[in-house]
Amino acid sequence: MKRRSFLKGCCAAAGAASLPAAAFFNPAMAGAGSGHDVLVYLYLRGGIDGLHLVVPYAGPERTAYEARRGNMLIPEAHLRPISAQWALHPRAGGGPGDPVGSTPRWLQRLWLQDKLAIVQGAGMPTHLSRSHFDAQAWMDLGTPGNKTTAQGWLARYLSQATGLPPALLSHAFGFSSTQPLALIGANDAFTVSNAQEFRVDGFHWSWNSSNPDIAGHVGAHRRIQPLWQGGSSPLDQAGRLTAEALAEMRSMNFEDYEPEGGAAYPSSNLGTQLRNLAQLIKEDTGVVAATLDYGGWDTHQGQGMPNPGNPNHFDYYGNLVQGMAEALDAFYTDLSMSAQGDLMNRVSVVVLSEFGRNVTGNQSNGTDHGYGNVMLALGGRVNGGQFFGEFPGLDKSSLFENQDLDTSVDYRQVLAEALVRRHGMSQGQLEQVFPALDGYQPLGIFQAS
Repeated sequence: MKRRSFLKGCCAAAGAASLPAAAFFNPAMAGAGSGHDVLVYLYLRGGIDGLHLVVPYAGPERTAYEARRGNMLIPEAHLRPISAQWALHPRAGGGPGDPVGSTPRWLQRLWLQDKLAIVQGAGMPTHLSRSHFDAQAWMDLGTPGNKTTAQGWLARYLSQATGLPPALLSHAFGFSSTQPLALIGANDAFTVSNAQEFRVDGFHWSWNSSNPDIAGHVGAHRRIQPLWQGGSSPLDQAGRLTAEALAEMRSMNFEDYEPEGGAAYPSSNLGTQLRNLAQLIKEDTGVVAATLDYGGWDTHQGQGMPNPGNPNHFDYYGNLVQGMAEALDAFYTDLSMSAQGDLMNRVSVVVLSEFGRNVTGNQSNGTDHGYGNVMLALGGRVNGGQFFGEFPGLDKSSLFENQDLDTSVDYRQVLAEALVRRHGMSQGQLEQVFPALDGYQPLGIFQAS
């Protein structure tokens, strides 16, 4: 095999692996100006302890909380109140050295600005599994009780959606090393851990850089497109599209992207991915849906207890909360303060987890797998600063199996409302996206587009 043929084969394989939507790539659509809404599906893998994030602060639920929470009880003085009866974990609104009375930041600030909503008692009311694998699969597929579904719920939405804008690369991005289950079956979905990784690494020299000490040496990216010139076969056409997609992503210069409005993304996977997504939205690439994961919430031991005002105090759970809060706040600030206008008016973020934790802590200063939980909704068209759903209660008669918060809101109803009110999907199409959904029961979280 000639060297040129070998390189073309490598590029074709790389293109097929990294760009499943090569035939979907449409370089003429840059700057199409569609203004379509974007739904961001942020999954907290591991089962976040919702009672450690949104905590009863006063009233009957505080009394019941104190009676049953055990070693996981957060004192009132260590909480950031957001209403007369509820408070946030202190790290949702400030760093470890910030006292609870300090200027609200991150999620607490967004709540006070009516951009963040909290859904209580969320989960899968008709099916319970304390297995991470079962619960996550059921939720991502949108079919509780069934893990053999051929498509994820986001894939089914994309197949049903009408009036989508032209897409430069793809309508859907999955920020993951493998295709997210919510996008399974969506062959046009674009999956990448972060945008900087979208490259061809099958060369023995640098992807970007040239070596001035070698005559005629240029970065590998400059060698790809010429390989496909002149041919008319389907392989040549796919190769050209892949090369153009690689060039387009390179031209976006994700590494030197400058957030707006003073937004400061944390140097974490979540921070990088949200930063990349913000740039894709600003570039008007036609993205309408994105999935992201933020894991580490399986806190069977050493969950952590906040001690706000002490900068040297270690709080594992608090570190996770701050990482999420900082990243979401930066994403919101960056897009809302864009020179193009308030882009968060067409972006909705839904945050969820597979299940909550036991109400009472265990002997390892952690919490075991539970049932009902909280969900968060964030966006410029979210009716924020409000609670939605019905808190199931912590008194003995209200607990599920005498140990867990019960569920009162089907998580699919939150997603369905976002699709109907923000993305213009008809109620009649919801059955195709969420089979066996018990009708459409909007909670009023999202404003109509």
